[in-house]
Amino acid sequence: MYSKILLAVDGSENNKVAANAAIDVAKSMGAKLTAVYVVSGVDLKPNAFGGDVADNERHALAQKQVDDATVYVANEAKSAGLDIEIKILSGSPADEIVKISSDYDLIVCGSLGRTGLSKVLMGSVSSTITKNAKCAVLVCRE
Repeated sequence: MYSKILLAVDGSENNKVAANAAIDVAKSMGAKLTAVYVVSGVDLKPNAFGGDVADNERHALAQKQVDDATVYVANEAKSAGLDIEIKILSGSPADEIVKISSDYDLIVCGSLGRTGLSKVLMGSVSSTITKNAKCAVLVCRE
């Protein structure tokens, strides 16, 4: 049923539930698994002299965010005997995932379960993906 699965990773503890589900589905269906991390901006403070940080510092911090976010799923996939592709994109997480959704049969993502005002103010990546993706979406909660 699913041959190409996209897992949205963000490095949160809650995201481990989605990673485990994606690995289980991919293994049971013999599907190709791709994990995507979207770099949405690197928050850096100006240096002591009020200037911006160097590009290499910004790149190093972005790479650390990517590594931290993807290490769990890479290790778990390897333990399950699955090959996994790691894809890094830049932009708004929901928008970038929706853009590539037509290339996949299933997107797996986590949800923090925000409701009310916090959902209105912060938005919901999983909600946007669910509403706009060109394929099936599995949203996992703890």
